[in-house]
Amino acid sequence: MRTDKTLYIYTLLLLLVFLTGCWDRKEIEEVGIVLGIGLDQSDEKESNHQSISMLHQFAVPKQFAASDTGTSQKDYINLVSEGDTVLKNIREMSTRADRPPSYEHLRIIVISQALARDIDLKRITNFVLRNTDTRRSIRVVIDEGNAKDIFEKRGISTNPALLLRALSDNYKTSLTMPSESKLGDISEKLTGKTSFIVPGVETTDAGVKSAGGAVIKGSLAKMIGWLDEEEVAGLNILKGEKRQNGIVKGTDPKSGEAIVYEIRTIKSKIKPKFKGNHISFEVKIHTVGKLREDWVDPGNAFKSELIKRAEQATEASIRESVGKTLSKMQKSLKVDVAGFGTKVRIENPRIWNKLKEDWDEEFSEMPVEVKVNVKIQEFGTKGAKNG
Repeated sequence: MRTDKTLYIYTLLLLLVFLTGCWDRKEIEEVGIVLGIGLDQSDEKESNHQSISMLHQFAVPKQFAASDTGTSQKDYINLVSEGDTVLKNIREMSTRADRPPSYEHLRIIVISQALARDIDLKRITNFVLRNTDTRRSIRVVIDEGNAKDIFEKRGISTNPALLLRALSDNYKTSLTMPSESKLGDISEKLTGKTSFIVPGVETTDAGVKSAGGAVIKGSLAKMIGWLDEEEVAGLNILKGEKRQNGIVKGTDPKSGEAIVYEIRTIKSKIKPKFKGNHISFEVKIHTVGKLREDWVDPGNAFKSELIKRAEQATEASIRESVGKTLSKMQKSLKVDVAGFGTKVRIENPRIWNKLKEDWDEEFSEMPVEVKVNVKIQEFGTKGAKNG
């Protein structure tokens, strides 16, 4: 009898463990779902620190996104706070919002160019990552103007934060867009003092668009300049990053007419060469693709002479684009965002340990030879009929 009673008590205790599994559950109506954060410079200063203007874009549940008259309202609301730290902004936000902000569904962080040039970006990334709700996969972009303005722009999506997230994920479809920048990856690069680029965006009358890439100098943890869309394309080619619809426009050396080449595959190999303490680089770029368009008259694409000229035109265009990017990195910004330092670290750790603290400056003086090979395997539908 006593055994049965003991077993009964143990069973009840076990059931209580399972029943309390959701003790901290919060209903969706009880939290403020933050989808986007915008960070700008404030006109004020606190304690000799630049004050930060911080925008939270909260999602408005569908059942609340309609007025009493039945007209449709925005499915988001923007609230702005100011303070010299991120934490102070969030605490101040909590005193104004009727529901505590939740960052579990945060999709995008937008930092204005002015703030990115002025503030140590680790102040932002470190705090956000310490929040147990946030994820390392949150996308980050740099806005040429004010981050606050971009969250008021509507596009294909009714919610600006979701539009910006979709735009940042479109990099696979364009050679002129940098790869996505995830919060966790940015934090690691800043900690390792590695330079990198973050996708840039801008607000236009038509909406929001990609705008090249913002260059972040690892040793400073600040933005120091921009790569425009052509320079970003050169960087992607330099790194061997294939993109859907990767288009290269060249000029036929004989007629001066346009040649349009579409990348199917692309490979890039960066090879450091060591001679004593002197380092130089050889970059070999090989791509196979399709002749998508030409304005050469007559334009018989089946003639080997035209194919050869189209390959030469594409090679010249790629060398020019990559050369422009290298010049911007080495001469203007003095920064390595293409991974040259990684190749040195792998192939010669001894020399890398001597140079790593001042790598960006050292790299700016190193010769880089670029070799390009283009192979056209498809010619489209234009051919002998026009010959």
